[in-house]
Amino acid sequence: MLLEREIVEFPGPDGANLVGILWLPPPGVPRNNNTLFILSHGGLSHKPGAHRAQYHLARYFTSRGCTVFRFDPAGMGDSDGTIQTNVRQDLFGSIASGLFRESHHAAFDYLATRFANYKWILSGVCGGAISSLLAGVESPYPIAGYALISCSVVLDGSRFDYSRREPPATALRYMRLYLPKLVNPTAIWRFVSGQSEYARMWTYSRSLFLRGKDNIAAKLGWPRKVVSADTDKPDAAKPPVGLNPIFVKAARQAIRRSKVLFIYGDNDGFLWDFTDLYATNHLSDSQRARVLRVVAHANHMFIWQEWQQQAFELIDGWLVAEM
Repeated sequence: MLLEREIVEFPGPDGANLVGILWLPPPGVPRNNNTLFILSHGGLSHKPGAHRAQYHLARYFTSRGCTVFRFDPAGMGDSDGTIQTNVRQDLFGSIASGLFRESHHAAFDYLATRFANYKWILSGVCGGAISSLLAGVESPYPIAGYALISCSVVLDGSRFDYSRREPPATALRYMRLYLPKLVNPTAIWRFVSGQSEYARMWTYSRSLFLRGKDNIAAKLGWPRKVVSADTDKPDAAKPPVGLNPIFVKAARQAIRRSKVLFIYGDNDGFLWDFTDLYATNHLSDSQRARVLRVVAHANHMFIWQEWQQQAFELIDGWLVAEM
């Protein structure tokens, strides 16, 4: 199917020239309720998205009559501008704090000149998802919905301790893979000869131990140890990964004003972040059932196209039901 694509340029923050790609439905395909998807990449993989997820999303939805706009924020990909060195040192923490909001607002201003009467759906994967959410709740233009894949709900970055982040179910699934190898001579030789995945084994086993320790401490009523967040000191301990208050506020506004869908893979630590850190304390059971969808076996970046396809089908069904 021949899809019509258009490279567009528009002014961004501080005079930077931003670049995007506009995908239009092919001739003969009815427009899908004048629906416009707006996508920004997650910080490293630019307009196509990691494993071309956003490229595949564009193909999927334009073939169904939607319009899709993918762009690079200032300082990334094909767009002009710079990102300060100290921000790049902790890029994902900066993205989770709203680094690309102004670039989104510039994209909104451009799109409003051509698609003001469309239903705007903000989407993206990982950093692109949190950027879309944080920018959308501040948009002067109406946002009909958010379809966010692997959205970060914590302040990601180099400052934090992730030792407890892996969900116990994920760690157990991985560790069970090693049970048959305990009696496999080849596997035993790999282990003693330095060929095994020691770092990953240590990560999952340590996570299981620490999460179990946390559960026991909680049942006994022991107070949680408070770790200093002053990481400017060379010997300062890293604070534990924590819920992002900027996300909590934005999600509350988005759910109140628009339709919202969060999609995660069940093999992704971000799902634990969402369910245990956020949903447990900020969503009712009915809200959680309405906004959360999980793709079986998928990992954080949805690296297989089968997983991406399932995510797109969930979004498609959500559009039909909610829009």
